[in-house]
Amino acid sequence: MPIIPFDSLPDSAVIREPIVRAVTGYTHTTLWSHVKSGKLPKPVQIGPRSVGWRVGDIRAVLASFTVKKDIDANASKATSARMAKRALIGEV
Repeated sequence: MPIIPFDSLPDSAVIREPIVRAVTGYTHTTLWSHVKSGKLPKPVQIGPRSVGWRVGDIRAVLASFTVKKDIDANASKATSARMAKRALIGEV
C-alpha cells in the first residue's frame, strides 16, 4: 500500500491513532486526555473495536495550535520589549 502524505488526504478521510499522534506530537495518554477534556475531537467509530479521526477535524486542531503559538510568540515579544524599555528608563 503506498504512503499518502497527510496534506494530500481529503478532509473526509479517517485516520487512526498512530497517525494522529504523529501529526500532533502527542503520546497515547496525552491524546486521550485531550479527547476527554474536549481539546481534541472525539473519534468516530469505524468498526466494532476501532476508532479514527476525520482528517478535517485534526487539521482544524493543528490550525488552532498554529494561531495560539503565533499569539504566544507575539505576547512574548511584547513582554520582552516592555522589559527592555523599563530597563532603559530604570524601572527594573
